Amino acid sequence: MKRKEFARLMPCEALKRSKSAPTIVVIGPSTSGKSTLIYALVNHRVIGFIKVGIGDKSQTTIIPCNFVFDERIAKDEHFAMRIRIKDFSAKDVHIEILEQLAKLFTSNEMCAEDTLDSIDNDWFQNILEPEDAAYHLGKIKEKISVEEFKESVAAALDTIENVEPSFSERVKTKKKELTQQKVRISEIRKMVFEDIWESIDDDLLDRYFKWLNSIGEQISNELNILMSAGNALGNICEYSANEDDIFAYGGTILKALFDPFEPFSLIVEDITLACRPRAEIIARSEENIPLRFCLRDTMGLTQIGMDGNSIKDALDMALNCSPDSILLLMNLEERDDVITESCTAIEEKLFKANKLDVPVHVIFTKADRIIGNLINKADKDTVVLKQDDYHANILCAIDAMEKLIKGYLTKFPQSNVTWLSLRYLEENIDPIQLALKNHGSDRLVRFTPDGLYRNIDEIIRETQRRILPAGITTPLFVTAIDADAPAVEMKIAGELISSIFNSIQATLTEDKATVNGYTITTKYTLSGRSVVAYYNKLQRGQGHTTRANVYGNFSINMKAMLNNSLCKEIPDFLTLYESQAISTVVDNLTETEVEHLVEEFDKNQQYKELAFNDINPALVNKWSDKQKNTQILHLALRNYFGSSEKFNMVMDKVAFNLSYGNERIRRTIDRVYQKPISYDQTMREMQETFKKIFATQAFADIIAEEIGKAMTDLVNKMIIII
Repeated sequence: MKRKEFARLMPCEALKRSKSAPTIVVIGPSTSGKSTLIYALVNHRVIGFIKVGIGDKSQTTIIPCNFVFDERIAKDEHFAMRIRIKDFSAKDVHIEILEQLAKLFTSNEMCAEDTLDSIDNDWFQNILEPEDAAYHLGKIKEKISVEEFKESVAAALDTIENVEPSFSERVKTKKKELTQQKVRISEIRKMVFEDIWESIDDDLLDRYFKWLNSIGEQISNELNILMSAGNALGNICEYSANEDDIFAYGGTILKALFDPFEPFSLIVEDITLACRPRAEIIARSEENIPLRFCLRDTMGLTQIGMDGNSIKDALDMALNCSPDSILLLMNLEERDDVITESCTAIEEKLFKANKLDVPVHVIFTKADRIIGNLINKADKDTVVLKQDDYHANILCAIDAMEKLIKGYLTKFPQSNVTWLSLRYLEENIDPIQLALKNHGSDRLVRFTPDGLYRNIDEIIRETQRRILPAGITTPLFVTAIDADAPAVEMKIAGELISSIFNSIQATLTEDKATVNGYTITTKYTLSGRSVVAYYNKLQRGQGHTTRANVYGNFSINMKAMLNNSLCKEIPDFLTLYESQAISTVVDNLTETEVEHLVEEFDKNQQYKELAFNDINPALVNKWSDKQKNTQILHLALRNYFGSSEKFNMVMDKVAFNLSYGNERIRRTIDRVYQKPISYDQTMREMQETFKKIFATQAFADIIAEEIGKAMTDLVNKMIIII
């Protein structure tokens, strides 16, 4: 069947409309094939500029990226990009400096002069390229002066050397306080160093913080030069893979942004790239619906191995992105116990995913490697592995691998699990494909790109189906007055449910157990590493629990706490609908388009029969056809939002936005975090700031705004604007 022709979009238009496209979050540890997956989806004109990292497990970008694919973009070479900027992550660099300085100071017998003499380029490399790869500054090392750094910390080191009581006496005192705990002397010295540093007068540290912030300024300059436009950052800009085109050349920009060793992760929140997908996957998709989806590539797991805790963290991160589905890649080359542990972790997180109606699809990768090893171990006449060995053993090898996989499948629904090669060779040079073709096996497709495209297409189709209400099988096409705005908007009248919001705010600000749960009550100093970890997780909607021996401990999950408070007072959408607090607004649609939506939502006219109950007929008779159809649509959407899964999905998103995602809340919290104060002070002030935010009328307004936005986003996932 010939594919339907769709009206073309400019890349910027596709990016603007991406919120309504099905969103799949892909996660996978290093070597699982995540880069290969992305390589197979991004079209051949664009992918050449973002191949850095593919095939090299040590090279992985640490900037989250949204890939928006839309076949309506006319040309492969044209793409749009939006770079969201954040404040320079000074505290991420500062914690590394503080810890490395503490080690150097104590190794130099607490002598400031010797410590300064020991600071050279080799030592400074630990600051530029930390062991945990949390950031990268090596590429701009020529622009970061080591001498200026030494001058900026000289006064502080001198103060620490001459402090009273002395550094050594403080270490002895701290050691006595911790006699009941097994704490290494190096840890105690580090803690004492940090304590003294944080007590130093601001005037003595002013030069240091100016030097530190100059790194952020340098990175910003590098990015501005790269973008070659003062207004490009934060805005949607269009580029071309060709140097002579209607759009600016974007190849250099892509290469730099996807180079994992560039320093931009310290100032870039995320990147969104909109382009046309590969022709092969377009050919496989539904003929009457334009192929459009968003693939979110989360960072973080690529830096570490595959284990249960990492998989749990990755799934938490993925679920907090408010996805429509999750794609998890698992490397079959990992040890059996590691895969089993990871599958157990997936099973634990599936409850949360099911509660949010988010399917988790698992692809076991590197099947070709496993099969090759099994055939190599099979009985054969010579040491040399021949094509005949593949012919003789291929089916048994695949059966053995599938039996192995079947053992893992007791942990989760088998319908969401498959295996693929993700290594693609021409058939005539691939012994596995030749052997399977010789046997006429339908498993051959799993070793070709078509196997991946089939699987991705099935995930996209199922994702879209799950979003749609019962009885509707395909997205609804409408023409909007403003194509870049939502077709249908859901609004919450906060004043009608002020008593509910008052109860939520009272819990958050007056209930002792709740307040003590998110503010810092310990008298002990908090670890800088713990504060940095908490803040980074807060940005992803995760909580953080510390188990320190020498520092104060806390266990805080702002998103979970807010979700509990919301759902306690708003147990379902019926509560809001019965209060007349939810409105369905169709100002962006003409009368004809609203009628079209109602025809699709109410094919059996069940809502039409009920929509005007308890409304004075004298009023209804005066309504326009658009107003009447809006009322029918309102009832249909009320029924749609009646499911617990849709409620949980919306409230989960709202809870994240109230904890950090909302722009006003994020700016307020970020301002506190970026202050040049100690990590302990930062954490305490940050959490107290949350309490102040929760007490304001503005917070009640934000709750109403975020519920409306989350409902609006969900409704518009059913609609394609043409």
